[in-house]
Amino acid sequence: MLRWWSPGLALALLLGGGAACGGGGAKGPPPNIAEAAASRDLSGDGAALLTTTVTVRFDRDFTVVEKQLPLASLFELQVPKATGNGSDRVLVQEATKDDVLARTIVLKVNRLVPEGATLTVANRAFRKGDTSRLSIAVKSDLTAAEVILASAALAITRPELVPDASVPPVSTQDRDPVAMRSALEKALDQRGASAAVKKAALDRYDQVPAAIVPSPKARAALAALVGTFAEPALDYLLTANNCTGKPAALVAFQPPPDAPRLLARVTFNEDGRRIVSLNPITEGERIEHLMPLLAHEAIHCDRIAGRYEEIAATAFDSFLYMNLLAAQPDLAEAGTTLARDLNVDAVALINSGRRLPESIGLLPSPAVRQAVPGTTSNAQSFADFVAAAYPGVDTNTSPDEPLAQLYAAALAKIAGLQEGSAFDLRYLDELLARAIDPAVLFAVVANFGLQPVGG
Repeated sequence: MLRWWSPGLALALLLGGGAACGGGGAKGPPPNIAEAAASRDLSGDGAALLTTTVTVRFDRDFTVVEKQLPLASLFELQVPKATGNGSDRVLVQEATKDDVLARTIVLKVNRLVPEGATLTVANRAFRKGDTSRLSIAVKSDLTAAEVILASAALAITRPELVPDASVPPVSTQDRDPVAMRSALEKALDQRGASAAVKKAALDRYDQVPAAIVPSPKARAALAALVGTFAEPALDYLLTANNCTGKPAALVAFQPPPDAPRLLARVTFNEDGRRIVSLNPITEGERIEHLMPLLAHEAIHCDRIAGRYEEIAATAFDSFLYMNLLAAQPDLAEAGTTLARDLNVDAVALINSGRRLPESIGLLPSPAVRQAVPGTTSNAQSFADFVAAAYPGVDTNTSPDEPLAQLYAAALAKIAGLQEGSAFDLRYLDELLARAIDPAVLFAVVANFGLQPVGG
């Protein structure tokens, strides 16, 4: 279970103990280790590092009598291998007796140390001539699985998830309101929606005006957002409760104006109402694949969209997709253009994370040089990867979009964070990392067959 919301392990106060060893190390036994607690290091501005501080507390006062060797050389760690078979011997780079905390030595290690690692210290540090060693299991703020996620780029081992994409055929059912209502009901059941959510979504499907959303497939995909953090997209598109003060003019499968290769685009009619154009190649997609697309496009309300807005909108749609994918793993196997792009974006999200690289994120992870291994993209992070897809966007910043703020506020409640700007990439990087359910993250990792590059 991920425990990244804990800033570190609380260190217990130790009981007072026996007599201190004398300078010659002849009086009394050496001290025992009461606790060894590992904590991943952070930079001064809060970015995660690939180093660890291990705080070692002993059960009694002590004097270090071994002066001929560096104190660090008397400690070592056995760290479980990423494969789960055996362990690596890890040396300590620095060891310092704490001048403030009694009975404490602080170790610096140039790698991440997970829960279950073993710390060993040579007793000759405290008693001359003593050839015995002390060992203790290390408590850590990271599990072994989290260390793998934080320490390497992960690559898909199932090539069928990123094929040369195909265009799904459009069936008569895709344009049949009754069939699409049944498809919506099935999709809600498959994702485990409650009875209340299911009823609300089906009622909403019946209420979506066909004059604005003529396709029953698109109406079903919009209604399916009920019960997710992106549910506010419905009102934001279908009512006057948005920055234009008017409902959208149209949400339809039609070629995006002046951008036939885009999967979707927002434009405006002469009255300033939005037109959401969904590329016709997406009409045959499953409802669950269209949900992230609509959640993304609904964000764009004003006429200014900077790179950060596109990055944030794509991050929200990827977050939504990962949650759907955890409940319905076969979504990844559709082999279509939209499914492939959603799969690739999810990999980039998993391989990013400035603050919590063991989770998901937007900004560069300290161990990752390519966010989507095995591709021609040199993007180091999800943010870089998305920005490269919008070469025509020539500015980073744009005004906050109210719907993006509603998405962020909903996730902030889940994450236990204060609300911040959805277009502040540092904030959003940490927000999504803390909001993702660990079970969702590991379900997607397993579904994709993700493995460390070179591992």
